[in-house]
Amino acid sequence: MIGDIDQSYLKNNSVHHTFNRAFTIHGVHHLRVEHNVAYHTMGHTYFLEDSIETKNVLNHNLAVLGFASNALLNTDQTPALFWITNPDNYVRNNHAAGSNNYGFWYRLESHVSGAVSYTHLRAH
Repeated sequence: MIGDIDQSYLKNNSVHHTFNRAFTIHGVHHLRVEHNVAYHTMGHTYFLEDSIETKNVLNHNLAVLGFASNALLNTDQTPALFWITNPDNYVRNNHAAGSNNYGFWYRLESHVSGAVSYTHLRAH
């Protein structure tokens, strides 16, 4: 897990026809994810994974057509186009359309989960 990456970004990308999500934000802080398009994905599309991720910016992204996956986490069987696990992120001006289940899913955890819970990283 990387931690602080305030000089990094994912901008102006297109991801389509994936079998394993589109953008996974895992164990990082201050990442900018802007002006991306994801189409026809399996599992969560824009995915903040373990609830430790903070101060990330998801701005002006589009997600279209999300489908269930039985090969990932249990929650990917009812996927969200935007899966957010920590409210300390900036999620604005995004659009979700045509999900098999959810457009935006805020699953706010009371503690950090997943592999990152065993590392030195801490939420900011």
